[in-house]
Amino acid sequence: MAQKKIVFVVDDSTITRLFIVDAIKDIEGIEIQQFVNGEQLIEKLKELVPSLIILDSVMPVMDGLTALDKLRKMGIKVPVIMCTADIQSTTKNKALSLGASEFINKPIQKPIVFEVVSKILT
Repeated sequence: MAQKKIVFVVDDSTITRLFIVDAIKDIEGIEIQQFVNGEQLIEKLKELVPSLIILDSVMPVMDGLTALDKLRKMGIKVPVIMCTADIQSTTKNKALSLGASEFINKPIQKPIVFEVVSKILT
């Protein structure tokens, strides 16, 4: 049996987290863990590195861009999908320069999330 792939979903909005979880829950062999800000993510990364992180860019306590920068500085090379309602190209460029694998605009569309996550995990 294949090893489970762990996906971290990090977003301060419960509704958005549940929407993303619903979009990807049927992907075979994944386990999903949820976090509400970048600080929780960074703490969890000290004990467990997932197969994929889906990360909101704007959150209280620690935003996604800061968290992405910190996890890269920790040497963690896991793929990161950055999700944001911020349509400015500077935000996208910053996320990509920090090592985001993909960039998904909000509002989240389930088929797009499913497709991008499936592609990364296979």
